[in-house]
Amino acid sequence: MHALPVDVVRYAAAIEPSELAWGRLNGQLTAADTVRLAFLRRCDLGAPGEAFARIHAQGPSEPRLDAVCREIPGAETDAAGRIWDYLALVARHASEGADGAEPPARQLAAGRAEFLLARAASGRGMNWRESGPLLGTDRPEEVDAAFERGEELLGVAVIGLALTHPDPAAILPRVARTLERALESSDHGLRHQGLVALAHTARLHGTVDRRCLDLLRRCPRDSEADDDLWGYVPRRRLPWWLWRHRLGGRLRRVLPGG
Repeated sequence: MHALPVDVVRYAAAIEPSELAWGRLNGQLTAADTVRLAFLRRCDLGAPGEAFARIHAQGPSEPRLDAVCREIPGAETDAAGRIWDYLALVARHASEGADGAEPPARQLAAGRAEFLLARAASGRGMNWRESGPLLGTDRPEEVDAAFERGEELLGVAVIGLALTHPDPAAILPRVARTLERALESSDHGLRHQGLVALAHTARLHGTVDRRCLDLLRRCPRDSEADDDLWGYVPRRRLPWWLWRHRLGGRLRRVLPGG
Protein backbone atom coordinates (compact mmCIF):
# COMPACT_ATOMS: atom_id res chain seq x y z
CA MET A 1 0.00 0.00 0.00
CA HIS A 2 1.39 3.39 -1.00
CA ALA A 3 1.09 6.40 1.28
CA LEU A 4 -0.87 9.29 -0.23
CA PRO A 5 0.77 12.64 -0.99
CA VAL A 6 0.13 15.05 1.84
CA ASP A 7 -1.22 17.83 -0.39
CA VAL A 8 -3.89 15.51 -1.79
CA VAL A 9 -5.33 15.23 1.70
CA ARG A 10 -4.73 18.89 2.55
CA TYR A 11 -6.67 20.34 -0.36
CA ALA A 12 -9.25 17.61 -1.05
CA ALA A 13 -10.86 17.39 2.38
CA ALA A 14 -11.33 19.06 5.74
CA ILE A 15 -10.08 15.97 7.51
CA GLU A 16 -11.10 15.21 11.10
CA PRO A 17 -8.92 13.77 13.89
CA SER A 18 -10.31 10.24 13.77
CA GLU A 19 -9.84 10.14 9.97
CA LEU A 20 -6.26 11.37 10.19
CA ALA A 21 -5.48 8.79 12.87
CA TRP A 22 -7.12 6.01 10.82
CA GLY A 23 -5.05 6.98 7.80
CA ARG A 24 -1.83 6.75 9.79
CA LEU A 25 -2.73 3.45 11.47
CA ASN A 26 -3.67 1.87 8.14
CA GLY A 27 -0.63 2.96 6.14
CA GLN A 28 -2.27 5.72 4.12
CA LEU A 29 0.15 8.36 5.45
CA THR A 30 3.78 8.38 6.49
CA ALA A 31 4.55 9.43 10.03
CA ALA A 32 6.04 12.73 8.80
CA ASP A 33 3.00 13.54 6.67
CA THR A 34 0.64 12.68 9.52
CA VAL A 35 2.44 15.16 11.74
CA ARG A 36 2.41 17.81 9.02
CA LEU A 37 -1.30 17.41 8.39
CA ALA A 38 -2.00 17.54 12.11
CA PHE A 39 -0.10 20.82 12.30
CA LEU A 40 -2.03 22.30 9.36
CA ARG A 41 -5.39 21.26 10.77
CA ARG A 42 -4.44 22.54 14.22
CA CYS A 43 -3.66 25.89 12.58
CA ASP A 44 -7.03 25.79 10.79
CA LEU A 45 -8.91 25.35 14.03
CA GLY A 46 -6.84 27.10 16.71
CA ALA A 47 -7.83 26.07 20.23
CA PRO A 48 -10.60 23.69 19.03
CA GLY A 49 -7.91 21.65 17.26
CA GLU A 50 -6.72 20.03 20.49
CA ALA A 51 -6.79 16.48 19.07
CA PHE A 52 -4.66 17.55 16.12
CA ALA A 53 -2.28 19.29 18.51
CA ARG A 54 -1.85 16.02 20.42
CA ILE A 55 -0.94 14.18 17.21
CA HIS A 56 1.44 16.92 16.12
CA ALA A 57 3.17 17.02 19.49
CA GLN A 58 4.42 13.43 19.09
CA GLY A 59 6.62 14.25 16.10
CA PRO A 60 7.39 11.55 13.52
CA SER A 61 8.41 8.95 16.10
CA GLU A 62 6.29 6.05 14.89
CA PRO A 63 5.72 4.17 18.18
CA ARG A 64 4.60 7.30 20.08
CA LEU A 65 2.63 8.69 17.14
CA ASP A 66 0.77 5.44 16.54
CA ALA A 67 0.01 5.06 20.23
CA VAL A 68 -1.61 8.50 20.34
CA CYS A 69 -3.50 7.83 17.10
CA ARG A 70 -5.05 4.73 18.69
CA GLU A 71 -6.29 6.92 21.56
CA ILE A 72 -8.21 9.31 19.27
CA PRO A 73 -11.95 8.55 19.62
CA GLY A 74 -13.26 6.66 16.60
CA ALA A 75 -9.83 6.20 15.03
CA GLU A 76 -10.25 2.47 14.45
CA THR A 77 -13.84 2.51 13.20
CA ASP A 78 -15.04 1.85 9.66
CA ALA A 79 -16.63 5.31 9.58
CA ALA A 80 -13.23 6.97 10.02
CA GLY A 81 -11.83 4.98 7.12
CA ARG A 82 -14.49 5.91 4.55
CA ILE A 83 -12.74 9.12 3.51
CA TRP A 84 -9.62 7.30 2.33
CA ASP A 85 -11.30 5.65 -0.65
CA TYR A 86 -12.22 9.13 -1.87
CA LEU A 87 -8.72 10.49 -1.22
CA ALA A 88 -7.18 7.57 -3.11
CA LEU A 89 -9.37 8.48 -6.11
CA VAL A 90 -8.24 12.10 -5.85
CA ALA A 91 -4.62 10.93 -5.88
CA ARG A 92 -5.26 8.81 -8.98
CA HIS A 93 -6.91 11.76 -10.69
CA ALA A 94 -4.00 14.04 -9.79
CA SER A 95 -1.55 11.61 -11.39
CA GLU A 96 -3.73 11.45 -14.56
CA GLY A 97 -5.20 8.09 -13.74
CA ALA A 98 -3.81 4.63 -13.09
CA ASP A 99 -2.72 3.03 -16.38
CA GLY A 100 -4.40 5.87 -18.23
CA ALA A 101 -7.86 5.12 -16.78
CA GLU A 102 -9.79 8.02 -15.32
CA PRO A 103 -11.16 7.47 -11.78
CA PRO A 104 -14.95 7.32 -11.44
CA ALA A 105 -16.30 10.88 -11.69
CA ARG A 106 -19.42 10.09 -9.67
CA GLN A 107 -17.43 8.76 -6.71
CA LEU A 108 -15.10 11.76 -6.84
CA ALA A 109 -18.02 14.16 -6.84
CA ALA A 110 -19.75 12.35 -3.99
CA GLY A 111 -16.61 12.33 -1.86
CA ARG A 112 -15.92 16.00 -2.55
CA ALA A 113 -19.49 16.87 -1.60
CA GLU A 114 -19.31 14.94 1.68
CA PHE A 115 -15.75 15.47 2.89
CA LEU A 116 -15.02 18.97 1.62
CA LEU A 117 -18.05 20.99 0.51
CA ALA A 118 -20.46 19.93 3.26
CA ARG A 119 -17.84 20.52 5.95
CA ALA A 120 -16.95 23.91 4.50
CA ALA A 121 -20.64 24.87 4.24
CA SER A 122 -21.23 24.04 7.91
CA GLY A 123 -18.10 25.87 9.05
CA ARG A 124 -16.47 22.70 10.39
CA GLY A 125 -13.36 23.12 8.26
CA MET A 126 -12.06 26.31 9.88
CA ASN A 127 -12.34 28.27 13.12
CA TRP A 128 -14.44 31.26 12.05
CA ARG A 129 -14.33 32.94 15.45
CA GLU A 130 -10.66 33.97 15.41
CA SER A 131 -8.53 35.85 12.89
CA GLY A 132 -5.32 33.89 13.59
CA PRO A 133 -6.45 30.50 12.27
CA LEU A 134 -8.12 32.10 9.25
CA LEU A 135 -4.80 33.50 8.07
CA GLY A 136 -3.91 29.90 7.26
CA THR A 137 -6.93 29.33 5.01
CA ASP A 138 -5.76 27.26 2.05
CA ARG A 139 -8.95 25.72 0.64
CA PRO A 140 -10.89 27.99 -1.75
CA GLU A 141 -14.08 26.11 -0.90
CA GLU A 142 -13.91 27.45 2.66
CA VAL A 143 -13.95 31.01 1.30
CA ASP A 144 -16.84 30.25 -1.06
CA ALA A 145 -18.89 28.84 1.81
CA ALA A 146 -18.05 31.87 3.96
CA PHE A 147 -19.52 34.15 1.30
CA GLU A 148 -22.75 32.18 1.42
CA ARG A 149 -22.92 32.32 5.23
CA GLY A 150 -21.92 36.00 5.37
CA GLU A 151 -19.06 35.36 7.77
CA GLU A 152 -17.86 38.45 9.62
CA LEU A 153 -14.19 37.49 9.17
CA LEU A 154 -14.52 36.64 5.48
CA GLY A 155 -11.91 39.21 4.46
CA VAL A 156 -9.34 37.69 6.81
CA ALA A 157 -9.87 34.29 5.19
CA VAL A 158 -9.35 35.79 1.72
CA ILE A 159 -6.04 37.25 2.90
CA GLY A 160 -5.14 33.82 4.26
CA LEU A 161 -5.97 32.20 0.93
CA ALA A 162 -3.74 34.72 -0.85
CA LEU A 163 -0.89 33.91 1.52
CA THR A 164 -1.14 30.14 1.43
CA HIS A 165 -2.65 28.82 -1.80
CA PRO A 166 -0.11 27.93 -4.52
CA ASP A 167 -2.34 28.78 -7.50
CA PRO A 168 -3.30 32.42 -8.22
CA ALA A 169 -6.11 31.16 -10.46
CA ALA A 170 -7.81 29.91 -7.27
CA ILE A 171 -7.12 33.13 -5.37
CA LEU A 172 -7.97 35.97 -7.76
CA PRO A 173 -11.68 35.13 -8.32
CA ARG A 174 -12.23 35.16 -4.53
CA VAL A 175 -10.34 38.46 -4.21
CA ALA A 176 -12.54 39.92 -6.94
CA ARG A 177 -15.68 38.68 -5.22
CA THR A 178 -14.50 40.30 -1.98
CA LEU A 179 -13.89 43.65 -3.67
CA GLU A 180 -17.26 43.46 -5.43
CA ARG A 181 -19.09 42.86 -2.17
CA ALA A 182 -17.15 45.61 -0.43
CA LEU A 183 -17.85 48.17 -3.16
CA GLU A 184 -21.52 47.25 -3.36
CA SER A 185 -21.97 47.57 0.41
CA SER A 186 -19.54 50.47 0.96
CA ASP A 187 -17.76 48.28 3.50
CA HIS A 188 -14.41 50.04 3.79
CA GLY A 189 -12.95 47.40 6.12
CA LEU A 190 -13.75 44.56 3.71
CA ARG A 191 -12.45 46.64 0.81
CA HIS A 192 -9.15 47.12 2.62
CA GLN A 193 -8.89 43.37 3.26
CA GLY A 194 -9.58 42.64 -0.40
CA LEU A 195 -6.86 45.08 -1.43
CA VAL A 196 -4.40 43.50 0.99
CA ALA A 197 -5.21 40.06 -0.47
CA LEU A 198 -4.68 41.41 -3.98
CA ALA A 199 -1.35 42.92 -2.92
CA HIS A 200 -0.17 39.59 -1.45
CA THR A 201 -1.17 37.77 -4.64
CA ALA A 202 0.78 40.23 -6.78
CA ARG A 203 3.82 39.99 -4.51
CA LEU A 204 3.87 36.21 -4.18
CA HIS A 205 2.78 35.23 -7.71
CA GLY A 206 3.62 38.24 -9.89
CA THR A 207 0.22 38.25 -11.57
CA VAL A 208 -3.24 39.81 -11.64
CA ASP A 209 -6.37 39.42 -13.78
CA ARG A 210 -8.61 41.85 -15.65
CA ARG A 211 -11.54 41.52 -13.26
CA CYS A 212 -9.43 42.50 -10.26
CA LEU A 213 -7.89 45.40 -12.16
CA ASP A 214 -11.33 46.74 -13.11
CA LEU A 215 -12.40 46.60 -9.47
CA LEU A 216 -9.14 48.10 -8.27
CA ARG A 217 -9.74 51.12 -10.50
CA ARG A 218 -12.90 51.86 -8.50
CA CYS A 219 -10.93 51.95 -5.23
CA PRO A 220 -8.88 54.85 -3.80
CA ARG A 221 -5.37 55.14 -5.22
CA ASP A 222 -2.08 54.49 -3.42
CA SER A 223 -3.32 51.33 -1.73
CA GLU A 224 -1.20 48.30 -0.89
CA ALA A 225 -2.48 46.71 -4.09
CA ASP A 226 -1.35 49.66 -6.23
CA ASP A 227 2.12 49.45 -4.72
CA ASP A 228 2.59 45.70 -5.06
CA LEU A 229 1.11 45.47 -8.54
CA TRP A 230 3.54 48.16 -9.66
CA GLY A 231 6.43 46.48 -7.88
CA TYR A 232 5.90 42.80 -8.74
CA VAL A 233 3.69 42.40 -11.84
CA PRO A 234 5.33 42.93 -15.25
CA ARG A 235 4.62 46.53 -16.25
CA ARG A 236 3.38 45.53 -19.70
CA ARG A 237 0.45 43.79 -18.02
CA LEU A 238 -0.65 46.83 -16.03
CA PRO A 239 -3.40 49.21 -17.26
CA TRP A 240 -2.81 52.73 -18.56
CA TRP A 241 -4.60 54.35 -15.63
CA LEU A 242 -2.17 52.83 -13.12
CA TRP A 243 0.78 53.93 -15.27
CA ARG A 244 -0.65 57.45 -15.43
CA HIS A 245 -1.15 57.62 -11.70
CA ARG A 246 2.28 56.26 -10.78
CA LEU A 247 4.25 58.27 -13.33
CA GLY A 248 2.16 61.38 -12.78
CA GLY A 249 2.85 61.24 -9.06
CA ARG A 250 6.56 60.87 -9.74
CA LEU A 251 6.58 63.88 -12.06
CA ARG A 252 4.77 66.01 -9.50
CA ARG A 253 7.43 65.17 -6.96
CA VAL A 254 10.36 66.15 -9.17
CA LEU A 255 8.97 69.23 -10.94
CA PRO A 256 9.35 72.65 -9.32
CA GLY A 257 6.27 73.52 -7.30
CA GLY A 258 5.05 69.88 -7.45
